[in-house]
Amino acid sequence: MTNKEQVLLFSLTSCEELTNKVAKELGLKRSSATLRRFADNEIFARPDVDVKNKDCLIIHSTCNPVNDRLMELLIFIDALKRAKAKSITAIIPYYGYVRQDRIIDIGDPISAKLVANCLKVAGVDHVVSIDYHSENMASFFEDMKATPLFSTEVFADYYQKRLKKLKISLNDVVIVSPDKGGLDRATNLSNALGGLPIAIMNKFRPEPNKAMITNIRGASVANKYCLMIDDIIDTGGTIMAASKELLNNDANGILICASHGIFSKNALAKLYRCGILDIAISDSIPQEEDVVSIVSLAPVIAKFIDENF
Repeated sequence: MTNKEQVLLFSLTSCEELTNKVAKELGLKRSSATLRRFADNEIFARPDVDVKNKDCLIIHSTCNPVNDRLMELLIFIDALKRAKAKSITAIIPYYGYVRQDRIIDIGDPISAKLVANCLKVAGVDHVVSIDYHSENMASFFEDMKATPLFSTEVFADYYQKRLKKLKISLNDVVIVSPDKGGLDRATNLSNALGGLPIAIMNKFRPEPNKAMITNIRGASVANKYCLMIDDIIDTGGTIMAASKELLNNDANGILICASHGIFSKNALAKLYRCGILDIAISDSIPQEEDVVSIVSLAPVIAKFIDENF
């Protein structure tokens, strides 16, 4: 059970609604912070309460504008450290730069590791995030604790209700991973929904933000509703290519869920033109358009805090 006298919960600019939901679940009051900018847009951030000898938790996604949000977090962590916080935990639902987690061509940076190094230098003790892009991330958090959390449970709860509303039987659903790298996510969702069959698509990228699907392996999608799960939807290229291939293989319809909805370059409008029945994303990134179903990560984050503080 959370020690309400010892824990301080902060939010910066990206996840205020999510933080409020987490605070409500825990029965905590959100601690206040000051964030302002100088005339040249330089960022200033600090806590408004005494943090000395307290366990400080920050819920903040480093989403668009990624660099500003990252600097907010680093500066605030530095302020907490200098104010003698007992511990600093950065709960980063969406971890910006997560897709730059490997070297593809000679000379490429590993920016996800660089961000981890910045967090360490700033003074973080523990980093928590939701549905990392790949297993490579685990090795980047040297000399600090890192905990991955997963959205599977909240998406499974959502689809238990949503499929009934759409009058789709679970017996008519196949879980689809748009590439082999997402097989664990698809397997977890399948298990959470009672062991549904799984199809895996073969994907390759000729260039960044472009995807090509070559074939489908595993369960047949013919005359089935395909529930496709991914970690990130950015321009929607992967989802559009995969949806086209599934429909070409006689799928009845397609439903999409993803942990992180970036939706660059008018992606949402393009996705709905593909005939997708339903799009659900988490609240790791705030959305400006009210045209997708939002599934809150608050229960997942609140459970982590309750079990660890």
